[in-house]
Amino acid sequence: MKDFEIFDYLKIKKENRRINVVLVIITFITTTLTGAMLRGKDPFTGLEEFSHGFPYAISIMAILLAHELGHYLSALKYRIHATWPYFIPFFIPYFSFGTLGAFIKMKSPIPNKTALFDVGVAGPLAGFLMSLFFLLLGFSQLPDAAGVQAYVEQIHEWSETGEGALTLGNSILFDFIRNLMGGTHLPMYEIYHFPFIFAGWAGFLVTSLNLMPIGQLDGGHISYALLGQKARYVAVVAFLALALLNLYATNWLLWTILVLFVIRLKHPPTMDDSDDLDQNRRMIAWVSYIIFITCFPPKPIFFS
Repeated sequence: MKDFEIFDYLKIKKENRRINVVLVIITFITTTLTGAMLRGKDPFTGLEEFSHGFPYAISIMAILLAHELGHYLSALKYRIHATWPYFIPFFIPYFSFGTLGAFIKMKSPIPNKTALFDVGVAGPLAGFLMSLFFLLLGFSQLPDAAGVQAYVEQIHEWSETGEGALTLGNSILFDFIRNLMGGTHLPMYEIYHFPFIFAGWAGFLVTSLNLMPIGQLDGGHISYALLGQKARYVAVVAFLALALLNLYATNWLLWTILVLFVIRLKHPPTMDDSDDLDQNRRMIAWVSYIIFITCFPPKPIFFS
């Protein structure tokens, strides 16, 4: 089937891209406010204090942008009409990432499973690599134990145990990198004060959520392209595992509800499901599953 025998790409009405630009600006402001406050600054007192949030804002937005550009550029390759990324600003002092992420809309049908796979996998792979870059950068700049303590004490009183502190959960890959880079002297309950490390941790979380092999998440696209209709069995198993995880960490309750009622488990077919992935793409699909498993934090946020 030739591209766009059904859908005429040239007749698509252009979206109002000013909305995308405005959302980028607002999200940069909300992530900068978040980054500054997490470093113990008051960004509302002036530009100097506000600018302390730039490292976090730049890193977290670069991770999100890399993810969405991965999707967007892959969609262009197959002449699938996609919007520019929509960033979602969200700001609650000390209790948010400054954003709820970003997304693009596909406004034309997916021609086949190969296109579905390429568009689906490109986003999380690009976001993962960008997250890895900032994580390595952050740990490479991390001071020694005395330096970490001195830095944190500029923000709040140092705690050896972190009892009652808001703590970020570990994942297999994050823990491996933390040990590899000699960063074990940085407690998990102090990571959000270090912008590049915190952004990298958040990027791993976003990547793992998107790579869940369920419905129309990126992982669902990958599974459907790899397994076809059999992907629904993988989705059911993944959802049951997610539901059971709530017995260990109630953080997942809202995500479980969203998956069940909004994202849903079943993946729709492409315009032509007759093609199969080549060997290279199959290998990348299995790599994406490994990234999902190793980046996934069973208990993402909790109080020590």
